[in-house]
Amino acid sequence: METLLADLRLGLRTLLKAPAFTAVSLLALALGIGANTVMFSVANTVLLRPLAYRDARELMRVQTVQQDTRTRIGNSPPDFYRLRESNQSFSAVAALYRNPVNLTGGQEPQRVRAIVASAELLPVLGVAPALGRGFSRDDERWGSHRVAILGDGLWHSRFGGDPAIVGRSITLDGQPYTVAGVLSPGFSWLGNEAQLLLPLSFEPGDNLNSHNNYFMAVIGRLRRGVTEERARAELAGIARQIGSEFPESRSLSMDLEPLEDSMVGGVRAAVRVLLGAVAFVLLIACANLANLLLVRTAARRREIAIRAALGASRARLLRQLLTESVLLAALGGAAGLVLAFWAADALNLLGQEVLPRMREVRVDGGVLAFTLLVSLLTGVLFGLAPALHGSSIDLRESLSETSPGGAGGRRRLTSALVVAEVALAVVLLTGAGLLMKSTYRLLRVDAGFDPQGVLTAEISLPAQKYVDPQLARAFSPAAYARAAAFYDEVIAGLRALPGVRAVGAVSSLPLAGDNWGKRVVLWDRPLPGDANDLPQIQYRLVAGDYFRALGIRVRGRAFTEADGVRAPPVAIVNQELARRYFKGEDPIGKVLSVNVPRELVPLETVPVDYRPQRHTVVGVADDVRYAGLDRAPGPLVYAPFAQGSEGFLSMFVTVRTEGDPLSLVAALREQVRRTDPDQAVASVSTFEARLSRAVAQPRLQTGLLGLFAALAVLLAAIGIYGVMAVAAAQRTKEIGIRMALGAVRRDVLALVVRQGFALAAAGLVIGVAGALALTRVLRSLLFSVSATDPAVFGAIVALLAVIALVACYLPARRAARVDPMVALRHE
Repeated sequence: METLLADLRLGLRTLLKAPAFTAVSLLALALGIGANTVMFSVANTVLLRPLAYRDARELMRVQTVQQDTRTRIGNSPPDFYRLRESNQSFSAVAALYRNPVNLTGGQEPQRVRAIVASAELLPVLGVAPALGRGFSRDDERWGSHRVAILGDGLWHSRFGGDPAIVGRSITLDGQPYTVAGVLSPGFSWLGNEAQLLLPLSFEPGDNLNSHNNYFMAVIGRLRRGVTEERARAELAGIARQIGSEFPESRSLSMDLEPLEDSMVGGVRAAVRVLLGAVAFVLLIACANLANLLLVRTAARRREIAIRAALGASRARLLRQLLTESVLLAALGGAAGLVLAFWAADALNLLGQEVLPRMREVRVDGGVLAFTLLVSLLTGVLFGLAPALHGSSIDLRESLSETSPGGAGGRRRLTSALVVAEVALAVVLLTGAGLLMKSTYRLLRVDAGFDPQGVLTAEISLPAQKYVDPQLARAFSPAAYARAAAFYDEVIAGLRALPGVRAVGAVSSLPLAGDNWGKRVVLWDRPLPGDANDLPQIQYRLVAGDYFRALGIRVRGRAFTEADGVRAPPVAIVNQELARRYFKGEDPIGKVLSVNVPRELVPLETVPVDYRPQRHTVVGVADDVRYAGLDRAPGPLVYAPFAQGSEGFLSMFVTVRTEGDPLSLVAALREQVRRTDPDQAVASVSTFEARLSRAVAQPRLQTGLLGLFAALAVLLAAIGIYGVMAVAAAQRTKEIGIRMALGAVRRDVLALVVRQGFALAAAGLVIGVAGALALTRVLRSLLFSVSATDPAVFGAIVALLAVIALVACYLPARRAARVDPMVALRHE
């Protein structure tokens, strides 16, 4: 122990005697180890750490699959009930879906993110309420369903954390609910805080409780000893049974995937790419460290020789040099850890739209162990070669004033390290360049609308107050007349405000994803024999001047106030639907339906007099990217809210203004309050902010990879410069002799630059080959860019060639300016 402490003290004094060397080394190591620590923290949270549920690896997500397209969709309630009763692979299954509600009474109306769940949800997740009880099967019976479980956050923010809340009544969507319990702090559903739980229950005759609607998530806990393959086979068998009994389900199957994969599967590739990138940065930093240590030991060869002459063995010298490198790496790791703590706090501020579980990123014990291991390995592995080289000495040569001290072997090693640095930098910079070009093209995509100057907000109306249940059971649009009148009044009030250019509403905003799929019937052609052969489309409800509010061009005409519930049904289709199903024809004037006709559905599922509405197409709208900027628009049908609500009561109000959209927030809330004081306004945002959030993830991964690539280029440039500066200094006498024999400065300049650029060129060639192989893993992250884009590769090679040339030129210019007489007297 005393010997170790002595080595550490000596190593620390040695590092302090060379402040420039120590500072540069620590900076390189801090950046390399810090970046790796941050990315390991992200990977540990997003990919490695189990979800915050008991035995989370046993949790599976069950999904319905459309067999023709292999598209995964939600689950219908009847399918869930069949699965719950008949499966043998799961110890329990649960169903849930999100359904925002308005909480009123005592304070301002509040929009609450509620989860409607079956009685098994909390037991399946291994969670128990902190207060009160969970749901039971009795709570799922209509009429006994008005119970609720509060989330911990809502309990504290709205009810002051009152423990007597259990058993009290609260008002949700105008109906009284009894509080059955309170969730434990921190409980969330896949990273999103659960503000409120409501029991899964359907009124008799509710069309939602049918094979026509697939909207629920279903999760199950595998029984011990049951494999995923066995459970998957059983699900396929259950789906076949359902299809044999219900013709509308014949084209559907069931599959499963681990619950964790359903949450993070889409970002796994991006996180792995970033992990690889920071590993390259660390390798470059370590190569720089090795080069610096080689130069340092070369400069200390006389000191080391004197210590050897005084009796120090090679083992003793090797141990001391390794101690110094490990100490340097440990200090760099400590500095990197400080950077990681700071970066983790910054990452916690990012939302779920950037990366799932982002708010959970932290530097924990596993991350600390990772940092310690990386620091020790860095110090030992990349300090070993310089230590071996420095401890292997010839006393006579090392004490000689003119001895090169083994410069040949050292040059070969430093040259190899420089080549490796440049090659790694090429790979990193190429990946960053591809992602930057991809992100640029993504941001330049024509989304089909103008987001500037638009305010958006969501309003969700309660069915109990705004729907006529008798008319709804008869599939009559008149069932939603009160809801249509509400939105018309809000839109009219907002339209009258100064500075407002247009006001509308839509059931789902652009870039929010495909979320209302239907089958379209084109009445100018024969019906197919099966409903599954009808074309699939997306469906949107609109009110007011929605198209003008978002700057969406419409050929023909847009909807007007005259398109009410008693007017002939009309529709607007997008250009993609017109291109795909009306090739060479004008769709305006054509007739379509967005519901399956009675001839193709089981008779017992619809009223005897059921006939789907026939909408006349009155306009063709420009294509709008609803699914996302990176997904091409699919066929879509718009219908007026008053003619096609079908029970969908949540709408996004869109207000185009002449000035700052946020200046109208108070007026929007006041208008809603005047129309109905019990309705809340939620998700208030400018559309530009929504657009920014939609591209937050590609921006983040591009920015991080670009940052890592910039670090790599900087470290590689420093490495080239350092090697060439040392090489030029070591050849000072040779340069003096050349100049004394008649060589001009231009010749010396070319000699040194040629030597250095040869190393860089070798690194460029190796790096391009490596990039061609490795950038293929970026394919899933790229939009409209090839993983072997020649323009990006050419630009990166040119950029690094220029940087390498500058890094070689600076020490070459210094060498070319040396006085021949001074050079001849060197050493």
